[in-house]
Order: sequence, then structure tokens, then C-alpha cells
Amino acid sequence: MKSAVIRLAPAFALLAALSLQAQQKQPALPPDAPVPSQILSAKRVFIANSSGNNDVRISKYVGGVNGIYNQFYADLKASGRFELVSSPAEADLALDVSIVPFPIAPGYPGFRLTILDPKTNVLLWAITEPVDPAFLAKTARKNISASLAHLTGDLTNLATGK
Repeated sequence: MKSAVIRLAPAFALLAALSLQAQQKQPALPPDAPVPSQILSAKRVFIANSSGNNDVRISKYVGGVNGIYNQFYADLKASGRFELVSSPAEADLALDVSIVPFPIAPGYPGFRLTILDPKTNVLLWAITEPVDPAFLAKTARKNISASLAHLTGDLTNLATGK
């Protein structure tokens, strides 16, 4: 038994050295870049309605071309994180939700939230969420609602520095 341990000791030493070397070769991740201060300090937001960007695969399940806007507005209001205002001039941030092709699942749409500084019209951030495919109308409505809720959650997490 003792001789078996002695014969295996070099193999264990080699494995330990290789493991240590592999750990040392992994590059360190860069630190998180800062979130723009306008997003972190925002209290009031204006939501634009991009209803011209209509996709019937989505709008037929959310009450027409304004359904996405209405659902996102309701979700953001319910989050309690921001005061929703009716004019960009009153807002700290301007938000725009639109339907975009989602690159990970070609042929399926996703939602893109763009966050703008209303004073300079500079794009501060963009967030994209996919809409999971569905075969049944009930599932499609659930998936669309979940995707918009994720977008709301992403925004509130970003705005709180999470």
C-alpha cells in the first residue's frame, strides 16, 4: 500500500501543478464599467410609444399596436421605482420600447429598451430581452408579458446599481 502511494505521489503533484498553472493563466475580468449617473439618480421618466414599430406576431396578443407601450407603462408604474411623466421636458430619462429581431433566435422578436438623456438626446444605455416562442395564444401572451416584466426588472436593477 505504501509503495502504491509513493508511485502515485508524482502524478498527484503533477496534477496539482497543472491545476495551479491553469488557474494562473486565466485573465482577470475587467472591473464593471460605471452606470451613467443620469440613470442612477433618475426619479422621473418619460416613456415614448414606438407603436410605428409594429410586429403582428406580438401586437395581436397584447391588444394592438399600443399594447406593448401600455403593458410596459403598467409594469414600470407598478414597480414604484420611477414617477412616470407625460413630457420629456419633465423627465430625468426618456425610455423607448421597441420590437427588434432577436439575434440569438433568428425569426423571433425581442424587446429593446433604449434609455436616453432627454436634455441631450444622448443614448445612455440599451437593454434587450427575447420573447420566447410559443405555439398557443395563451402561452404567447404569457411569454410577451414575462419578457416585458424582465425588461422592467432589468431597468430597475440597473437604476439601483445592481
